[in-house]
Amino acid sequence: PDASAGGQPASLGADERHTLGHAAERQIAAMMGHVGANFKPGQPTKIWGVSMSGKYVAQQRAVKLAAANKRVVLAAGAGSGKTNIMLGTHAHLAGLGQVKRSIMMVPSIVQGQFNGEALRLLEPGKFKTHIQPGASQAERIAAYKDPDTHICVMTHQSFRDDMVHLGSKHAGIDEATMTDQLQSMSPMERKAWVSGVMEKEGIHFDASFIDEAHDTLNRAGKENSSLSNVLEAVGHHTPYHVYASGDPIKNDASEIHSMLHKMDPVRYADRASFMRRYGADTIASKQALQREMARHVFPTSITPDVARSRKREVVPLSQGQQDALSKLDKHLARARIAERAGKVDVEAARGISPGSFDGVPESDHEAIAANLQKSVGILKSSAINRIINAHPDNAKVQHAVSLVAARPGKQGVIFARNRESVEQYKAAMEKAGKRVVVITGSDSAKDKDRKRRMFNPEAGAPEADILIASDAGAVGMNLQSGQYLIQHDVPMTAKTHSQRNARIDRIGQKNGIELIDLEADHKEERRSRDRLEKKYALKDMMASPLDGLDDSGVAGAIHARRSAAQAEQGGLF
Repeated sequence: PDASAGGQPASLGADERHTLGHAAERQIAAMMGHVGANFKPGQPTKIWGVSMSGKYVAQQRAVKLAAANKRVVLAAGAGSGKTNIMLGTHAHLAGLGQVKRSIMMVPSIVQGQFNGEALRLLEPGKFKTHIQPGASQAERIAAYKDPDTHICVMTHQSFRDDMVHLGSKHAGIDEATMTDQLQSMSPMERKAWVSGVMEKEGIHFDASFIDEAHDTLNRAGKENSSLSNVLEAVGHHTPYHVYASGDPIKNDASEIHSMLHKMDPVRYADRASFMRRYGADTIASKQALQREMARHVFPTSITPDVARSRKREVVPLSQGQQDALSKLDKHLARARIAERAGKVDVEAARGISPGSFDGVPESDHEAIAANLQKSVGILKSSAINRIINAHPDNAKVQHAVSLVAARPGKQGVIFARNRESVEQYKAAMEKAGKRVVVITGSDSAKDKDRKRRMFNPEAGAPEADILIASDAGAVGMNLQSGQYLIQHDVPMTAKTHSQRNARIDRIGQKNGIELIDLEADHKEERRSRDRLEKKYALKDMMASPLDGLDDSGVAGAIHARRSAAQAEQGGLF
């Protein structure tokens, strides 16, 4: 019926109803089967407000580069919206008629987030997705085969296991033997293998995307993993491939070779030759290496427009820690003396590495101690770190409690590498009256997503004040509701350090943030910090924009100054 004179809907008669019109209603009805399938009961989602901003031009360029280049390393800084770029790339290529179906392989902690992002970013009703944390293998394989499922988002491990399962079934061998055979194949043989498996099963993907792809890298001195073998094979198989990582490299130039090999296995078949050119002094040959990478690597970084404070807080050791370190020195001295005298000091060895004796029959303790005595120098560093970071009388945990108390009404994130430290934080924060949620590697993908939403819900009030995580939560998680982040220990790599911070320092953050590193007042921690700074040099080379690589003269000077300014804003401290 027509609206009343006052602009309000007229009263409905007994046989009347409001309608949008038959054409509009038919269109909506046709869409609902696709849209509704992607909404999850009990998981409300925000609907994306479309806007265009020059701030995100790098994301748009990345999408266009993937379409033009077909094989791209998306070295987008942690928190820069790689999920958006991956989904946008699929949508763009689908619009061009180049891609119908994509496989996206992601860490377990990220999988659940993709559903909300897909609902926000993709045109309603246009794409059917399969994003089901905890899905069975049969459900996953059915999704691979379904020609009407346009985007399959699976964990790295699930996809690997599914391909190995199908391959072993075709070959008539067990999965362990299939894995061993993959290890002995050449890259091109593995490509042919995965192509054959997919063809026999009726699985067709036009594009593959690997998120947090640094987990699949190989390097000199490290045997290829089964995860790397399978994911690399599918990357070589699909016409379009995007290798996405906020921190592609964490150790040395051999990983850069591995990354480029995944883009072009023919051009980068010879690791030894590559290392002769770039491995001796990677930083000194920075520009040459950047030119080599430029054909495939798109480095960029997008940070939220919020104030950020980086703090390094040095914490004096507790009396309990000082006493423990004094005892450790005595145990180390006794173990060295025993080794030189050809004897075994079981008590000293147990004091240095108590975990080595856990659950082992006492009759074997002397043999264990004898082996430990041969590696006292190596064990010393780990023993000191255990006392600094996991001692029951933990000064850094006590200091963190005071930091949290000084920030009432703000949500915070705490990272600690050791499980003992995670448990200490949980107990301390709960004692302080905080609502705590903990994420570790023992959580399933479904549990990780549930816990993430307790802290950072799509709608409604959060159920947790503090999220405590081991490094199982260091990648991918959207925790933008957090306003401060505490790193309990000094990570082994610059990748882990920056990934931890990026849980709150990422697109979508609307509040000022504090990034706080705790450092014990001990020479071992200072050495760890110095090592971290050196590793940031390799990381920063990967993250440096390449758009001014060919500039010279005045243009080169301007580009160098801009790059230096950007480094100052996003540096370690």
